[in-house]
Order: sequence, then structure tokens, then C-alpha cells
Amino acid sequence: MRQAFALVGAVLVAVAGCGGGADPPESVTGRVLYRGTPLAGGTIVFVPDPDRGGDGPIAGGEIRSDGRYSLRADGSTGVCPGWYRVSFAATSKTSLPPRYSDPTRSGQACEVKAGKANEINFDLQ
Repeated sequence: MRQAFALVGAVLVAVAGCGGGADPPESVTGRVLYRGTPLAGGTIVFVPDPDRGGDGPIAGGEIRSDGRYSLRADGSTGVCPGWYRVSFAATSKTSLPPRYSDPTRSGQACEVKAGKANEINFDLQ
């Protein structure tokens, strides 16, 4: 549970704006599965990937009991387009391997595309 609070705290200290880009924030929703089953609660965090040109604020959201999530950045719905490294923290009901709580070790990355609603699903193993 501490990991979830730490991830949420990181979202709250994110810098405003889309990194000076002209593209507005885009909607990002999806579903998180763990070994083929919906992750029943937790937190998901998107951290800009500077190695792929990602910038802008960190975005995060709550993973609901059905595994679905929607992201927010700076208190509003939407995420800046670009590449992100993704981390996850489960509620106490599910135990994820520790690597998933670190965006540099999780092995999960994705691109938020401009001009469209993005549905990004994850199936963690």
C-alpha cells in the first residue's frame, strides 16, 4: 500500500503543461491484467520516457476492481502525447513482482498518440 501512496504522490508533484508541445492532452484509458486476470485494484503511473523524447507531467490513475483505469495529469483528464514508461502498484489483495513498481525496471512502455482517444491495455506476467 505504501508503494501506491508513493506513486500517487509522484503524480501530485508533476510539472504543469505538455512540455511546450503544441498538442493538447489526450484521453488515456485501458485495462491492466496480471497473468490474464484483471488486476483488482491499485495504481498505474505513466512517467515520460526521455530516451524516446517523452516530456510533460507524470500521469496516473486508480486501477478499479475490474482492472480498468483512466489517467489524469495535473488534476485534469488527459495525458500529453509522447512515450511513457509505466509502473504499477497493486492493492493488498494482489501481489505483483517488485519490478513493476519501478518505471525503469517494469519493462512496460507505451506511446500516447496525438489527436485520438488512446486505449492502452497491459497484460503483466
